[in-house]
Amino acid sequence: MSKTVGHNPRTIQNVFILLLLSVFACLSTFLVTMGAQAYRSAVDRADKNNSSRIMTAVVRSAVWAEDGGKLQVENYDQFGMKVLSIMNEYDGEQYYKRIYCMDGKLYECFQGAESEFDPEYGEDLCDLKAFEPSIEGKMLTVKLTAPDDTVRVIHTYLRAGGAEE
Repeated sequence: MSKTVGHNPRTIQNVFILLLLSVFACLSTFLVTMGAQAYRSAVDRADKNNSSRIMTAVVRSAVWAEDGGKLQVENYDQFGMKVLSIMNEYDGEQYYKRIYCMDGKLYECFQGAESEFDPEYGEDLCDLKAFEPSIEGKMLTVKLTAPDDTVRVIHTYLRAGGAEE
């Protein structure tokens, strides 16, 4: 007597289930990878946007807040930089707020008039490739270059204070 050899329906069913689970695992991995890339891209764009907003907001808010003071662009050849200096008087004492770029960062330094300017004392605010302030009449122009070579130009009309180049 001969027996016919056939496939057990349970074996085919098990292979089909394993195949479905494998496809599900591959698609899940693909979906997680794509989601992670989309998230990373969104975070990178947000960081770039925040840095751009910070570099322009620092200059604008400093000028607007201190527009009653004396603004000037100082050349510090020994440091190889141009500095936007804002002088104000508080309780009879003169103070300078200086904004400048050094070592790829935007810095702000606040010190008394009797202190010698040293850029090392400043506080770094954000990444910045170049900072180029200039004053013509009562128009302050600041050209800011981000690390990715994006250029932002701020034009601010000085309402109250004096301005010197």
